[in-house]
Amino acid sequence: MQIFVEEKALPYSLTQAIINRFSNYQIIPSYEAFQWEFLPEEELVSLGKKRLFILEFKGEFIKPCPGTKKYLCCGYNIFHIGEGCPLDCSYCILQVYLNRPGLKVWGNLLEDGFKVLEDFLRQQKNEGKITRIGTGEFTDSLALERITQLSEKLIYFWKEKSPYGVPELKTKIALTEEFFNKFEGDPRIIFAWSVNTERIIATEEKGTAPLLARLESAKRAAEKGFSAAFHFDPIIFYPGAEAEYPQVLATILHNLPHNKIAWISLGTLRYPKILKEIAQKRFPHTTIYSYEFIEGLDQKKRYYIEIRKALYQAFGKLIKETLNDITYYFCMESERIWEEVLGIPLKSSEEVAQRLDRVAMRLCSL
Repeated sequence: MQIFVEEKALPYSLTQAIINRFSNYQIIPSYEAFQWEFLPEEELVSLGKKRLFILEFKGEFIKPCPGTKKYLCCGYNIFHIGEGCPLDCSYCILQVYLNRPGLKVWGNLLEDGFKVLEDFLRQQKNEGKITRIGTGEFTDSLALERITQLSEKLIYFWKEKSPYGVPELKTKIALTEEFFNKFEGDPRIIFAWSVNTERIIATEEKGTAPLLARLESAKRAAEKGFSAAFHFDPIIFYPGAEAEYPQVLATILHNLPHNKIAWISLGTLRYPKILKEIAQKRFPHTTIYSYEFIEGLDQKKRYYIEIRKALYQAFGKLIKETLNDITYYFCMESERIWEEVLGIPLKSSEEVAQRLDRVAMRLCSL
């Protein structure tokens, strides 16, 4: 990993902590002035995964989840710690959203970002609102932890400030026992894993941990006293998918105490049209874009509703058996899916948010 430090970011404590641990860094005048090789866009995306930029950030540190009014959204907030991911999944939407290549971490996050976070959480608490917030929307929450130690700092921040809310650290890597031994367990801290079938992990999720390694990490988190969560997103259609995805859920349910699982989400593959072209150039052997898609209400490509229903209904027996113990929800789905698959007549994103807020309240009371 090459590390580049923007001059304006040098004085900040996170920058200093990183460059004190890693001597192979270069100082640059600015990210905007950095001279990239003249390469096709798809090659720049790949090269960017090997270059980390520590920058001064002047944008919004707290953002609402970029959902859409056309489908039901869970309504969580994002603590924007950086952009880009060193892992390389063929379906990753960051290939499209981030038109500036490279991995980016905000050097001023501790001085400025954590201050914004503290003020936001205080305001939410004063207004009697529970907060669900995550760091894994524009990056993997833990894939750069060895370098940044940002999740570690967030966990200590939560213990010190004790806000009325839960942070969710979403990842596709495995975490060691040594990592968890740094902390006292806290059920408010949710370690979350994006999960998929072994077939999809092997063919479409380059650089990520195997499924069983992720689940072993989740088990360690639960044993330590943290909460775990799982996201089946994206669920990808292929011959055998309806048999293999429920096996993943069954393994989760068998290996973790149900009262340690905060929630489990389900969402099928969806993507903006431009992603297909970029992804197929970067992953010439992928077949996930070869099926028939329609344009959804959010202008993203998605499976026909009957295919989505069939994929979700494959989980039906296991979900029905555990629905009283575990909170399930759909990510960016229609009212019809909620009604016809789970039998839950939700009509708004606010109702989805309330469903998860109740879990967050329970975790804050433990």
